[in-house]
This record gives sequence, C-alpha cells and structure tokens, in this order.
Amino acid sequence: MSERDDEQSFREAMRDVLPLVGKKGNKTHSGTGRKTNPDIPESTLRTRRKAAEQDKPPSGAALSDAWVEPVNPEQFIEFSRPGIQSTRLRQLRQGMIPIQFQVDLHGYKIDEARELIHEFIRVSRYRGLSCVRIIHGKSHRRKERQLTLKSHTNHWLKQIPDVLAFCSAPPCEGGTGSVLVLLKKNKPPA
Repeated sequence: MSERDDEQSFREAMRDVLPLVGKKGNKTHSGTGRKTNPDIPESTLRTRRKAAEQDKPPSGAALSDAWVEPVNPEQFIEFSRPGIQSTRLRQLRQGMIPIQFQVDLHGYKIDEARELIHEFIRVSRYRGLSCVRIIHGKSHRRKERQLTLKSHTNHWLKQIPDVLAFCSAPPCEGGTGSVLVLLKKNKPPA
C-alpha cells in the first residue's frame, strides 16, 4: 500500500469530521498552543516540519525485544487472549477460518520484520480483516535459535492489542513455518 493510498483512505475516513471548538471559538487541538513567529519564512517552517516527521521512530519500535523466548523450528506455537471462545480457537487451529491476507517475512532482518508485522496488522485491521497469515519460516539453518523470525514473531504478536489469538498453521497452510492470526473486529465509525 502506497503513501498516496494511505492518505486517500485517511481523507475519506475523515471526510465528515469537524474540528472541536473550545471557549471563545478557539480550536482545542492546537498542539502546544504556540503561535508561529511571523519572522520565520513559511518555507523554513515546512522544512522543519518535514525534518521533525522524519525523526519520529518507526511505529513498530513499540514492540519490545527485551527477552525473546527461543522457539524451536518445528514447535507449535499458540496464544489467545482471555475471553476467546474455545470453538473459535479450534477453528483457527484447524484452518477453518478463511485467510484474507498474508505477508511473507523470508529475507527480512529482525528490525525490518518488526516494522512490517506492526504495519501489516494495522492495515489488516483497518481493512476489517479477521484472519491473516504471517509466514516467518523455520530457520533450520540458524544455530542461535533465539534470533529466528519465528521466535520474534511469537513474541511481538503477544504485544499487539489488536491480536486476539494466533497459532501455528495446519500443514496445508504452511505448518509451523507460519502463523494464523485472529484480529479484533474493526468497529465502524459512528
């Protein structure tokens, strides 16, 4: 998905939104409330804004790597939040929920994969998808098991609140080299 598509989707979603008005007609969400210095040229302000936007950390940076539990290449992984119905979890395990979108992490470095997973989940939820697949591979060739994408994927998905449950896919859907992820339903705008 390109930036132009994201921007267009955002503008469509915000089409009917009106700014909040506070006391004396002032708009309430004015950032720090500072007035711009009239002596600073507009081109300088635009350059500063652009530089400030680029200095922001990537959105996936919120996913921790503090201690990643090592996962063996053939190990079945599973996680569910409290309140998930056992029948829904069984359907996920058996591959009975249709996969609506997928991402393949083969060839990505850990930091790139973190950012990609975070963005993938965000976009999938925005699109209203309920079941997606993340192909992480098994990393049979790695001697240091903690550094595998499978271990990190297992660790990161538990940290994303939009993830209700996930488990290793059934053999016909990628087996222990991929996970099926059940996402929260996207609430339509009121």
